[in-house]
Amino acid sequence: MSDIKISIIMPVYKVEEYVGKAIESILAQTFTDFEFLIVDDGTPDRSGEICDAYAKKDHRIRVIHKENGGVSAARNTGIKAATGEYLIFFDADDEVTPEVIQDNVDVAITSGADVVLFGFWYFNVDCKEEKVNEFPVSFSGTREEFFAQCVSEAVDREFFNAPWNKLIKGKLISDNGLCFDTRYSLYEDNLFATDVFIRAERIAINPKAYYRYFLRSSGSLLTRFHDNIFEGLTLFYDRAMEYCRGFDRNETQIHSFERMYVTHTYTFLKQISCNRELTPQRKKELLQSICEEEKLQKALAHVELKGRKRIIRYLIRRKQYHMIEMLYCSRSKFFDQRKA
Repeated sequence: MSDIKISIIMPVYKVEEYVGKAIESILAQTFTDFEFLIVDDGTPDRSGEICDAYAKKDHRIRVIHKENGGVSAARNTGIKAATGEYLIFFDADDEVTPEVIQDNVDVAITSGADVVLFGFWYFNVDCKEEKVNEFPVSFSGTREEFFAQCVSEAVDREFFNAPWNKLIKGKLISDNGLCFDTRYSLYEDNLFATDVFIRAERIAINPKAYYRYFLRSSGSLLTRFHDNIFEGLTLFYDRAMEYCRGFDRNETQIHSFERMYVTHTYTFLKQISCNRELTPQRKKELLQSICEEEKLQKALAHVELKGRKRIIRYLIRRKQYHMIEMLYCSRSKFFDQRKA
C-alpha cells in the first residue's frame, strides 16, 4: 500500500498559456506528501512539453500522455493511476492557494469525512473582476445531516457541482467504481459529484476559499456547443432526484435542483437560439426536444420565475419554438447594438 497521502489529478489540453502558473501554484503547496498526475489528453500545442519539463525538475510529477478522449477520459486515466489516500482534481487553467491541500487534509482527518468541500473565487478575465464564493458556515456530519442542513445551499452556491473544490477519499471512488461519464463534455462534473454524495457516509465543508476559477469567454457555455448538453443536464437532474429520494424530507432540496435544472436549460435555449452556425431546421429540432421533455415541464411548474423568464416558461409549455428563438435573438441583437 502506498504511503502517499494525496493524488492530484490535472487533465491538460490546449492550455500552454496557463498551465505553467497552474503547476507552479500546486508545487507551492505547504503540504508536500503528494503525487501530481498530469494527464496530457493528446494536446496539439506545447502543453505536454511544458508539463514534461516540470516533471524533470520534481519527482512528484508524473505526466501521462494519451490520445485525445476528452476531459472525462483524462480524469478517469488519472483515477486509475492514483495511489493516494485522497484524490483532488484541479484544472490546468486555474490556480490554487498554497494551503489548499494542507488545510483540507486536516479537515478530512479531524472530521473523518469521505468528502471535504471548500470555497473558491470566480475571476472574470474579460472584466478583471473577482468574486469570492465561501460557504456561510463550517460543517461536519453524516450524509443525512449534510442533506438536511447543507445541500440546498451547496446547490444554490455551486459548491455541489465541480470536482475541483472537493477532497475525496480514494477508497470511496475505488470501492464504488466511480468515474466521469465520457459521453458528455458538460455536466459530467455534476454527475460525478452526485455519485460521490450518494455514497459518502461523512461529509465536511471548509467555508474558506482556496481555488481561483478563471472565467474566460472562450470557454464559456455560450461558446462551447454540443448537441447533447441538454441530455447530460437531464441525466444529472435524474441522478439528483435519485439522490433526494434517499431521504424522507426532501422538498426543499428537490426545489434547489429544479431551479438549477431550469436555469441551465434557459442558458442552453439561448445558446441554441443565438448560434449562427445551426440551420433553422436543426434549431427547431433542438428546441423541440427540450420543450417536449416532461421532466422539464414538471420542474417549470415548481420554480418561481419573474419577468422575461416567465414568458419563456409560457412559450416552453406551449412549444412555441420560433417565439423562443425570436425572444433570445432580439435581446442578443439589442446588446450587440449597444456595444457597437
